[in-house]
Amino acid sequence: MHIEQIEPIVLESAIGTVSMPGGKSEFEATVTPVVARVHTDEGIVGVGETYLDDPSGHKAMTAAKGMEALGHELEGQDPREVQARWHEMYVHVKREGSFRAMSAVDEALWDIKGKAAGLPVYELLGGKVGQTKAYATFPLSKPAEQLIEDAEWLAEKGFPTMKIVAGHGVENDREKISTVAANIPEELGLAIDSNTTYGVKDAMKVGRTASEYDLEWFEEPISHTNVQGQAQLNRDLEVPVSAYQNHLAHYPAVDLLEANALEIYQPALDFVGGITAAHRVATMIEPYDKQLVPHAFGPAINYSASLHVAAASPVCDLIEFGVYSDKVDDPGEYIASPYVANQKDIYVQDGGVIEPPEAPGLGLELDEDLIEEYRLN
Repeated sequence: MHIEQIEPIVLESAIGTVSMPGGKSEFEATVTPVVARVHTDEGIVGVGETYLDDPSGHKAMTAAKGMEALGHELEGQDPREVQARWHEMYVHVKREGSFRAMSAVDEALWDIKGKAAGLPVYELLGGKVGQTKAYATFPLSKPAEQLIEDAEWLAEKGFPTMKIVAGHGVENDREKISTVAANIPEELGLAIDSNTTYGVKDAMKVGRTASEYDLEWFEEPISHTNVQGQAQLNRDLEVPVSAYQNHLAHYPAVDLLEANALEIYQPALDFVGGITAAHRVATMIEPYDKQLVPHAFGPAINYSASLHVAAASPVCDLIEFGVYSDKVDDPGEYIASPYVANQKDIYVQDGGVIEPPEAPGLGLELDEDLIEEYRLN
C-alpha cells in the first residue's frame, strides 16, 4: 500500500462564531476545520483534522497548503509505517512546514492503519485502560451568576468538572473564582484557564485563591516558554498547574518533567503532532506520576483521535469536551461537525463517561454532501 495523494479540505465553522472571554480581552473565535484526506492505491482513505480559531479563513487555507506540501513529501510511501512517516514529516515541518498540517496527516495515517487492520486506533495503541470521563469546557462569555446557573445543568449531566476562562485581572479572577466555586453543586469540580495571560507574580495571587477553593487545576497561568516560572507555581501552589497545548511534539516534555513544572499535561492533537506525538507524551509522563488530559476543543475527527489516545493511556481518565451552546437540551451531544455522518457516535453519557468510536480506524465517516456544502476551498 502506498500514499497517492493528500487532499486538504477547508470547511466553514459549523458552530458559527463564539464570543469567548479569552485572557486579557474578549475575542471572536470559530472552529474552522481543515480535514486531511489521505488517498491510497488500495482504495483505503484516511481522515485527520486540525482546526483554527480563524473567522477570516486565511490561516485555514495556509494549513491546507501545508498538507499539500506534505503530500509531495509522502507520495509513494507506505501509510501504515506511521512512525517512519511521522519522523519524515517532522524533519520537513521543523524547517519549513506546518505542525497543524502534520498533526492532521498523522491522524489520517493512523486511521488508514486501523482500517487496514480492521481495528479501532485505540487497539493499535495497546487497548483500553480504564474509563475516560469528559469535563465541560464552558467558554461562553457570561457573568458569574449565569455560570452558576449553567453549572447545575452540567452537573445534572454528570460532567465531573466545569472549566471557565480566567485572565481578566487578578481581582476580577479572584472574585469570579470565589463566587462560582462557592455556589456550584458540590459534586462539580471547577477549573480555570488563563491562556498564558499572567506573569509569575500575578499568577501566584490568582493561584492562591484557586488553591483556597480547591480548584481542579490552573491551566496555562503564564507563558508556556517559562519553564522555571511554571515550576515555581507548581511547587508553591496547592492547585495543580496544567499546560502543553501550545507545545510542539513530545520533546519539550523532557524539560518540563525535569523541572517538575506541570502536574497535568494537555497536548492538543491538532497541533502537537497528532496521535503519535500525544501518545509519546503520555508514555513519557507515566513514570513521573503526571496526568494526561488532552486539549480537545474543536471538531469531531480530531476529537475522535484524542479519544483514542485517552482510552489507551493509563495516565488519562479525563478529556476536554467543548459545550459550545447553552441552547441544546443535552450538553453531552457533539455539535461541531455535522459533516461527519456518525457524529452522534461521540457522546457524553449520563454520568460523564465518553468512549471512542468502535469502528476501524478513527471510526468516523464523512457525509460527502455536507462536506461540499461547508467546503471553502
